[in-house]
Amino acid sequence: MAYRGVRLAVLLIIAGVLATLVVWRATRKEPLGSGPVPRDPDVARVEQYRSERNLEALAGEAANPQAEVATRAVLAMGSLGPAAVPHVERCIADARPEVREAAVVAWGQAAGDQRPEIVAAAARTDPSVVVRAAAVSVLGQVRAVNEMDTLIEALDDPDRMVRVRASAAIERILGRRYEVYLDDPPGSDRRREAVENVRQIWAAEGQGARDYYAAKRARGER
Repeated sequence: MAYRGVRLAVLLIIAGVLATLVVWRATRKEPLGSGPVPRDPDVARVEQYRSERNLEALAGEAANPQAEVATRAVLAMGSLGPAAVPHVERCIADARPEVREAAVVAWGQAAGDQRPEIVAAAARTDPSVVVRAAAVSVLGQVRAVNEMDTLIEALDDPDRMVRVRASAAIERILGRRYEVYLDDPPGSDRRREAVENVRQIWAAEGQGARDYYAAKRARGER
């Protein structure tokens, strides 16, 4: 009798586990072992538009109320080259910071050195730290030599991340690093003097840097 009782208890436990699995499978609404979960239709749609190089459709998706979808669409536009620039630039004014950040990154991918003043404005005035940081990084990435004043101003940004990105962008454009005491608080004497030193160096050497990059671009180089 004891053996039968143990066996019955085991069978009841197994039955309970199987019942739980049945309920779990029902709530999933898909059979076990059915393969990978179907791809997100929004992702698939954006990817299709990108593969078709359908800028108008991607621009429409950039206004999607779902920020994740809009962000994907903006980045997809950035991969399509200079023709995407007007669409991407409009997204730099989007109300959502994540979309604006994506637009700045996409601009750097698509634009080369076209109209860097659009991104420079974001570096100076965007209320989002991540957008300002992305903007100064992109200005350095495309070596926007004509926006050096914007990058020097960003060395005094209230947020350290923006200051660090600005310093790296200046180093990329000018080919050397300047000590500007990024950890000192904005307005401190030491940092103010260091930033002013960079400003004076740029005033003295800026035309030579502009000529250098103009010659590179004339040769099709970046």
